[in-house]
Amino acid sequence: MLEATVRRTTGRTPRVNRLVVLSAVLATALVVGLLVVLKLRSSSADTGSFPQSAAIEQQYGVRFSRIAVVGDGGLITLTYVVLDSEKAGRFQSDVQHPPELLSENRDGGTKRVSVMKQGHTLRPGQTYYLVYQNTKGALRHGEKASIQLSSLTLRHAPVL
Repeated sequence: MLEATVRRTTGRTPRVNRLVVLSAVLATALVVGLLVVLKLRSSSADTGSFPQSAAIEQQYGVRFSRIAVVGDGGLITLTYVVLDSEKAGRFQSDVQHPPELLSENRDGGTKRVSVMKQGHTLRPGQTYYLVYQNTKGALRHGEKASIQLSSLTLRHAPVL
């Protein structure tokens, strides 16, 4: 009798109503899930963005792009892109004054470069890197660091 009443007033059977409700619930869950995924992706992209310094780029001809703790925590790579071959060549050949990496979470840092290849032609747009000794855990994954080059400083770089 209830089914007949529902059919007379709505023109639909209760089964069809359940299907409509179930479809609406699934569609809502899908939209909410999609929004959560997009939010997580955008927030992880924001935390991983690397700061830039026009002054460093102008003076040294390089743009730093990544700091990563590697080698089971014993090494750090500082990755950079060459913007100006001539300036970058001078930057790379100055082994007496490498960039210093400083933790923004604790005292200390490192400027002990282990690998700094010299004497090769640097190409604009090409990515190169420096390898540092991570003595006493100067930098740790997940924190922020500063890159100090003489009087210029690039702050708030994420450490991967």
